[in-house]
Formats: sequence, structure tokens, C-alpha cells
Amino acid sequence: MNFALTMAYVPMQPFEDPYDLPTALCRGTIFPSLDKPFLGRRVK
Repeated sequence: MNFALTMAYVPMQPFEDPYDLPTALCRGTIFPSLDKPFLGRRVK
């Protein structure tokens, strides 16, 4: 039998104003809603 091993679901994301280039390079993303800083600890 052939079963699907994985299935992805990617919801639509509305377009937003991106960061300017210097900020985007420092933050690692051009979209503010995807800017999730690494805090180096567990989230409770």
C-alpha cells in the first residue's frame, strides 16, 4: 500500500509592509510578523 508520509498545511498570509533592507538583514526576515527573536530559554 502507498500511504502519504506527510501532509503540509500552509495558511494564507496577508501581505504586510516589509522591513527596510538594513533592518531585514539584521533581523533575518523581511516580514515583521515572522520576526521571532531567539531568547535562549524555554517558553512556559
